[in-house]
Amino acid sequence: MSIKIFTKHDCPRCPHAKKLANDLIAEGYSVEEWDIETRDGLAEATYYSVRATPSIILTDDNTDEELAGWRGETPSKEEVIKKV
Repeated sequence: MSIKIFTKHDCPRCPHAKKLANDLIAEGYSVEEWDIETRDGLAEATYYSVRATPSIILTDDNTDEELAGWRGETPSKEEVIKKV
């Protein structure tokens, strides 16, 4: 399972999502961080229908299918780990 975190530079709620990413990485989880203001970040966000930041999407590694997601909010670390 992959954890994808979508942020934007001037988003006032995104620092909390970036902290979540760092906390998950510190616990050994693989996290992909995407800045939606970059071409690649916007393409990835479009693929997963991300229209708000921050957004956290959990995907199947084999199919890229979305398994869980939080759009426009940052869940707790426990909520994410429970879904993983």
